[in-house]
Amino acid sequence: MFMTSITKELLLSVHGIEMKFTTNSSELAHSVEALFHHFQLATTVAQPMLMEFDAVERRGDVPVRVSGSAKLLYSGSGLVIGPDRRTTWLCDIYSEQGLLIADFHEEGLVVIDGASPSVQGYLVKPETMAPDIRVSFVHFAMTELLKRRGLYTFHATALEHMGRGVLIPGFSGQGKTTSFLSLLRSGYRYLSDDHPFFRISGTRVEILPYPLKINVTDHTVSFFPELREAPPSVLHAGVPKRYFNVEDMYPGPLGQPCEPSVILFPEVVNSSHSCLEPLSKKVALEMILPHSLLVYDAEVARLEFQALVRLVEQADCYRLHFGRDVLELPWLVTPLLGMRQGRREN
Repeated sequence: MFMTSITKELLLSVHGIEMKFTTNSSELAHSVEALFHHFQLATTVAQPMLMEFDAVERRGDVPVRVSGSAKLLYSGSGLVIGPDRRTTWLCDIYSEQGLLIADFHEEGLVVIDGASPSVQGYLVKPETMAPDIRVSFVHFAMTELLKRRGLYTFHATALEHMGRGVLIPGFSGQGKTTSFLSLLRSGYRYLSDDHPFFRISGTRVEILPYPLKINVTDHTVSFFPELREAPPSVLHAGVPKRYFNVEDMYPGPLGQPCEPSVILFPEVVNSSHSCLEPLSKKVALEMILPHSLLVYDAEVARLEFQALVRLVEQADCYRLHFGRDVLELPWLVTPLLGMRQGRREN
């Protein structure tokens, strides 16, 4: 017989938006505490968004069923990892009677009620999942709730330098994390390695921190002496990449919310020197859209698109032809921030 543990509760404030997370899985609670430790609250708030995740023994124990009348919005899968080429998750997302239902097949199911707003999730044996996998279901649910409060995220790295923000969107293999680390080690401050938040504040867009552990490939590690020499207690083994916590490698204050000043779209080139190619706002918007997360609600999609347009309009946008001079990137990027500050003062 499957026995659940005592319910565990975690209170969060994500840039002023309060949430309460509860689960009967101690393993999931531990993973969520690690993910959101920068956002934890000590006291109860009046009306937080609610996220409840129950561990179940088998898929048949999930009490929610997707009816034949549900509208399929998306179908896809996650990473393929390991020597057996195992897929990390399968997902079908449906809309039904105002609810968003994410069916993760044999791994579980998540129901998102944007009107409440609340989440009810069911994970099949989360204790057997890799920590990154089990916490990804909570991350998905949380970002869906936050979108409905005007707080968005997308796939990019983000840093802050002297109150000005640098965004680096990019798919795997394009140099996103490598360029991010080159700037971080030179004194830029950490906002996020993968999912920075952004929102409209007044008439401007601001970038906000979402600090997560930093995942690195062996190729990226090879560029930085401090990573090559890091002990396993700092640079941890992971699947499919290794990872470290930024405070263990580059101690310093977390970056502050800031306006985006520069957006870099990196692509690795076979050249001894990196260079920048200015981009028009139209091209930059077309390039950044694939890095925004899928949106399943038409009104939310409209508002997020407006925020992305403003974000691109505020920033200077460049294609970064990223050469072999990895450690010299700050000499190329930092003057851009100074030029922009000079224009604003004039």
